[in-house]
Amino acid sequence: MMQLSTDHKVFIGIGLTTMLILVGGVIFITKQNERLSKPLLGQEIAITDSNHVAPGTSIQYNSNPPAIGPHYPDPAHAGMYTTPPADGNLVHSLEHGAVILWYNPTQLSGDQINTLKQIFNSTSGKTIMVPRQGMDVPVALTSWGRVLKLKTIDESQIKVFFDTNIDRGTEQAPI
Repeated sequence: MMQLSTDHKVFIGIGLTTMLILVGGVIFITKQNERLSKPLLGQEIAITDSNHVAPGTSIQYNSNPPAIGPHYPDPAHAGMYTTPPADGNLVHSLEHGAVILWYNPTQLSGDQINTLKQIFNSTSGKTIMVPRQGMDVPVALTSWGRVLKLKTIDESQIKVFFDTNIDRGTEQAPI
């Protein structure tokens, strides 16, 4: 049996590692392209304006919850909020590709809110969960220019919206 020298073993190891990285990269790019080729979910909201406005400026949005429009210069950070940031900050996050899970605490029980929290905790990336009173439904999801309103908690539909619409804003920037 032929013995391989240390140099040969290193060369073979580098070659195998390179192959694994290339194959992994091709699989990742293929999955990303599949996701990006899917149509966005939710009702399309007309773009009226998407300029930055001074923080504190009163903004009228053409959907509740807001999905697109003028917004403040700083996006809201990813995470779960008990007190929501200003709509202007949340809309900026949507422009950066975030998906927001909104819930109306006056229309849901504590157990239902906990269910939403569990669903939200299974997401990753540019995701935000916030309470919003005054919605005409107990649960809604938004991404840049899209709103999906739900009359009940539908875990499957929520997860598909997150998976399909995340990172599909007009600006690819962190939140």
